[in-house]
Amino acid sequence: MIKIKSLSKHFGNINALDNLNLDIRKGELLGLIGPNGAGKTTAIRIISCILKPDHGDVLVDGCSILEDPLRIKSMIGYLPEEPNLYERFKAYDLLKYFGELYGMPKDKIEPRIDELLELVGMSKRAQHKINTFSKGLRQRIGIARALIHDPEIIIFDEPTMGLDPATSNTIRKFIASLKGEKTIILCTHYMDEAEELCDRVAILNQGKILDLGTPDYLKSKIHGETILKLKIKDIDNIQPRIIKKFESVENVSIIGDQVLVSLSSGEEICNIIELFENNVLSVNTKEPTLEDVFIQRVK
Repeated sequence: MIKIKSLSKHFGNINALDNLNLDIRKGELLGLIGPNGAGKTTAIRIISCILKPDHGDVLVDGCSILEDPLRIKSMIGYLPEEPNLYERFKAYDLLKYFGELYGMPKDKIEPRIDELLELVGMSKRAQHKINTFSKGLRQRIGIARALIHDPEIIIFDEPTMGLDPATSNTIRKFIASLKGEKTIILCTHYMDEAEELCDRVAILNQGKILDLGTPDYLKSKIHGETILKLKIKDIDNIQPRIIKKFESVENVSIIGDQVLVSLSSGEEICNIIELFENNVLSVNTKEPTLEDVFIQRVK
């Protein structure tokens, strides 16, 4: 559905995208994760025809962003991290305005608005002004606005950032309900969100894809069935090579004041902990997560 071909973008001396290549399948929910400044927002703004690349192209359902941007814009619904909603509009009027901007037939706009307000749980607030809404309610209206023209592709940029857990959960369930029906790109800093929702995840850093695959595939690359996590007082004296002498140890990473030890089994955990004597502040074990993959790849 989307084919990104050798995409590059510079902002002065900053290399936001560096020869990026990526294929996104029709009906797929692809996650883009990466640290701040990794190039995620630049990539989706180029796909949405908001920015032009310095080099490369993006094909959306066979159409080039360089040659047919208007057609591509009609195929995409985009929810930016901070939706720019016209605050003096009532929710219903805002959606009607954007429906008209997209050239929707007048007889289809009102039924579509009613459908979307019901879908995002905002039917009772249809005649309330945007400036009376909390951030969570604005985000719901932002989603409805992105969907007003029934696009084939939906792009969510940090849709749950700064929201309370209950509202975040509601929005995640809504995004999950669109899987398979729409082609979706989800940019998020929340690893559990990407792990829960995405068919595949691309780890982006410094404008390049470091890794790509299903959450289970990416987690399998960490190796081991258990991760031992140790918070250390004096991290400077830790020697990974000594820890690696244990048979069950498959990998050792030092992140900040923590030592992460990937283990094929838990049989030697007590012996490993004894190595640190009184230098340990806390200890816990867990199964590998997408967050562990992220930390290893972008450290």
